[in-house]
Amino acid sequence: MPHDLLNHLDAQQDAAVARLVEFCAIPSVSADPVFAGDVRRGAEWVASHLRASGLQADILPTAGHPAVVATAPDSMVADPAAKRVLFYGHYDVQPPDPLDLWTTGAFEPAVREGADGPALFARGACDDKGQVLCFLEALRAFHDTGTKLPGPVTVLIEGEEEVGSVNLPPFLEEHKDKLAADVCVVCDTSMWDPQTPAITYGLRGLVYFDIKLHGPARDLHSGVYGGTLANPATLLVDILGQLFDADHRITIPGFYDDVAATTDDEFAQWSRLGFKEQQFLGDVGAEPFGESGYGTLERKWARPSCDVNGLYGGYMQHGAKTVIPAFAGAKVSFRIPPNMDPHKVAEQFTRWLKSHPVGGCRWELTNFGEAWPVLTPTDSPYLQAAVRGIEQVAVAPALIRSGASIPIVADFQRILKLPPLLIGFGLNSDNIHSPDEHFGLRRFALGQKALVAVLHELAAV
Repeated sequence: MPHDLLNHLDAQQDAAVARLVEFCAIPSVSADPVFAGDVRRGAEWVASHLRASGLQADILPTAGHPAVVATAPDSMVADPAAKRVLFYGHYDVQPPDPLDLWTTGAFEPAVREGADGPALFARGACDDKGQVLCFLEALRAFHDTGTKLPGPVTVLIEGEEEVGSVNLPPFLEEHKDKLAADVCVVCDTSMWDPQTPAITYGLRGLVYFDIKLHGPARDLHSGVYGGTLANPATLLVDILGQLFDADHRITIPGFYDDVAATTDDEFAQWSRLGFKEQQFLGDVGAEPFGESGYGTLERKWARPSCDVNGLYGGYMQHGAKTVIPAFAGAKVSFRIPPNMDPHKVAEQFTRWLKSHPVGGCRWELTNFGEAWPVLTPTDSPYLQAAVRGIEQVAVAPALIRSGASIPIVADFQRILKLPPLLIGFGLNSDNIHSPDEHFGLRRFALGQKALVAVLHELAAV
């Protein structure tokens, strides 16, 4: 790898940070129609940056917010026959609320001290504008130094990740030829710790339901009607309380049939990570709890989980109001490891709910979405190439799984047949989706260098 690229990145860091400030100042909130014009500005900013780096960039429509697709012309590429890399990220951000909890404005980027040194504080700084810009600045370094890219590159930056990427799968289907590649690189995850980069080779999938149990035609006086008919709130909490047994295992019949056991090699690899269970949970004021027989790391990476994400119905304001509610509802989600089928889990949960007597009440079940889990073999030549690249600029990366879900990654596998490489430079302490989101500037610089090196190694696969 040419070291003049790394020297150039060092010399240009102030300019790169200035561009990150400019990018983060755009309130590209995809969830709120009020910001639709700013979301479009975000797409235009990305396309302009890519064009300044010599790529051919287009802003393409979807059924919602636009996506930016760019390709490096062959004249920029040392070996056009090498493996093609598709880079994916998103330029949209979460809403900034609650605004009063920000130290400085959510869209007024400010550099101040973070947990691991100077950091840029702004909505989207880490998720995902800072990480997207790590790759875009890496491309810019090749262009500005007159260095050819080692292999062909395609870039896809979308504007709807924070609202579920619902329009991206049909976009992938429509533009299969334009997006054809050999491997997909995603920067939307975290490092293992401030000094140790990470490659995330496994993601849990997701199944998410809104469930409502309808009872009487209207809210009723509990003195007049109490004890004479089924109360949907009482029934709902009773049924949800039966989701787990005494060992905190999910009681849905057949739920664990497809769960794969963790291999000895993975156990050995994870044991070398130095994971501190008490510190991980102590940071949020909690103690270890969950499925018996498994540690915290295995529970969150390789075991399924179920959570009630919210409960609602009846009177929920100040003071007392004695009613039997007309309905009660809950948000319920499942995180599922590789080998589990989200469609099957959704069907199992639906059957399980409907198997309970509800005293004449009526279910209304809404499936808000299903995402497949992802698993990349750790001996994949692309993953090993990424390891070699990162080792050239930092310590050897940790190979980790994540308990979270990135639904679109599974779509890249399913639609484009691309193995994913999730290389992240965030930290759990970066406050993504929360007030005072930030991105450490040392990690911003490291990400650029690491991706330059990774591009060289992937081209050689």
